[in-house]
Amino acid sequence: MPKMGTPDQMTGKTAKDQSPPRLFLSVDMVGSTQFKARFTGKDSADWLDTFRTFFTNFPLMLAGQVGFEFLDDEGSTPAVDVWKVMGDEMIFVAQPSSPEEMTAILCALLRTMQLYEDRHYEKLPLRLKGTAWLADFNGQNIEIDIPELSDDGGQHIDFIGPDIDLGFRLSKYSRPSSLVLSIELVDILLTAQNSSMAALYLVGSEILKGVMFGRPYPIFWMHLADEEFMFFPWETEACSLMDKAMNMTPTPEPELLQAIGDMRHYLKKMQGIEQPVMTLG
Repeated sequence: MPKMGTPDQMTGKTAKDQSPPRLFLSVDMVGSTQFKARFTGKDSADWLDTFRTFFTNFPLMLAGQVGFEFLDDEGSTPAVDVWKVMGDEMIFVAQPSSPEEMTAILCALLRTMQLYEDRHYEKLPLRLKGTAWLADFNGQNIEIDIPELSDDGGQHIDFIGPDIDLGFRLSKYSRPSSLVLSIELVDILLTAQNSSMAALYLVGSEILKGVMFGRPYPIFWMHLADEEFMFFPWETEACSLMDKAMNMTPTPEPELLQAIGDMRHYLKKMQGIEQPVMTLG
């Protein structure tokens, strides 16, 4: 998201006071509305267990996959916490300390999504889709404590700002068996030593409301490098982006960097905004 001024100008913080970006991860059910409609006028217990299991088991499975991802790491395993639940969507937040750690978390999320579908949705018309993006808290984004929502005297932290809004706008273009990624996230992922774990695709560009002054935003999709898109025929028939992706190979790194560079050039040339690359840790 474009920023109006540098972080120091916006907040008065020194380099020592800078707050690292946070990684946000959204996991949403596909087909949940139609699934619930099946049980209209029937006992709600017929579908409640499906959703109760998702909200209970998915965070545990994700924590397990993150743990496996960092099993051989000498450092501590990064925390991936539930931030909030919105309808049939769960949003997690993490604070990766490096591009490699961020990439590993994304891969753990994709494995969890696939594992959960295999275990729980084999005979149900439900799927999972994901969105991942970064938010910088040294500028226009803020975190606030809401005491009225706190439990047992603990904090209830909420996040507000244009980078947060970006994720919700971008989630419109998430699809099953993959993650849709923000520009800033892709830019950092390409610098990671373990970037080969991810397969990245530039599947198109779309106008996102309130983002980039109306200029179409690149749509980047990711799946695991040793996997492929797992779309059903009726899904590709209904979605041109999915149909296109099925016939694509991963987008070469120079092409990904070109798309990102073009957006930064537009912001600088047409809007007078410098958008530096975020720094993790």
